Amino acid sequence: MAVGAAVVTAGGLSLLPKARAAAQYPWPYKKIDPQKAAEIAYENWYKEFCCYATASGILVPLQESVGEPYTLLPIEAFRFGHGGTVGWGTLCGTLLGASIAASFAAGEKGERIANDVIQWYTSTELPTFTPASPKATFKNTNTSNSPLCHVSVSTWMEKEGVDFKSPERKDRCARIAASVAMKTATLLNQWADGTYEPSHGSQVKAHDRPAQSNCDGCHG
Repeated sequence: MAVGAAVVTAGGLSLLPKARAAAQYPWPYKKIDPQKAAEIAYENWYKEFCCYATASGILVPLQESVGEPYTLLPIEAFRFGHGGTVGWGTLCGTLLGASIAASFAAGEKGERIANDVIQWYTSTELPTFTPASPKATFKNTNTSNSPLCHVSVSTWMEKEGVDFKSPERKDRCARIAASVAMKTATLLNQWADGTYEPSHGSQVKAHDRPAQSNCDGCHG
């Protein structure tokens, strides 16, 4: 019993610094290659879809370069964000995954990064990423003018002339996940360098309520 108590005491004391380190927020960040983030996200979309894919594009490189606490995080838990959260077509899962990863890495600044990524997503011809070995090909990009999965996917499908279950639509979403991971990594790297400046203001302040900027999409 005495020996056991000594081992438990010594082990418990040795684990305390690790427990405190794991609990600190935000977690440590080391700059990652945006291209690598994109490639991981593209491949992982075909495993667990958009939210998981984009989050993994940021978090897997950090698991490799930083280790704990990132290696303790089951990234598969973020699968629920697929299809705008379990198929409800709300916030695009890529944006949810990016926001989760940015929050772990940059804390409060991660929220500003997420805000900028969402604004970029709504106003950019996407996808911007082209895989070296695409699993399908398609002709069109589109500007969603909305952060909603339903709007982004539906307007692109109409433009491309394909249905939801088509390989083209799947690959388009995989490339969107990669594009968002690349953009998020780029902004996180700027934050790590001390050069990041938020580019988009508060939606609440702009509209006096939580809102999108494109009211005409649903309230025309």
